[in-house]
Amino acid sequence: MDSLEWDEAWSVGDARLDDQHKGLIGLINRLGSGAPVPIVLDELQIYVDEHFRDEERMMEAAGYPDIAAHKLQHAAFEEWLEASRQASRSGEVVGLLRDSISSYLKTWLVTHIMVSDKAYSGYLN
Repeated sequence: MDSLEWDEAWSVGDARLDDQHKGLIGLINRLGSGAPVPIVLDELQIYVDEHFRDEERMMEAAGYPDIAAHKLQHAAFEEWLEASRQASRSGEVVGLLRDSISSYLKTWLVTHIMVSDKAYSGYLN
């Protein structure tokens, strides 16, 4: 599976958030390189807990007007993550999950950052 590399076009103009987004790329690449799915998903949960809260605090502080919709996207991702973690613990579908999870995360990374995160970028700077 091809690994992802950070693209400066994905920058939201905040070094901390950009570094966190780069961390997501690292997790996606670990998954693609064969790291155990349950372990990567556990690490993804830690990432989500930190990143989503940081991002939401920054949007609130900046007065970002579309924060409610952004939080709904985060909540939907968290629901997907919990379902994926539960499925990965069963051990029955881990091979199928790897490709599905990797595809979902790549799509999330690009579409969420390029659309939703870029939308608040101007409010932070």
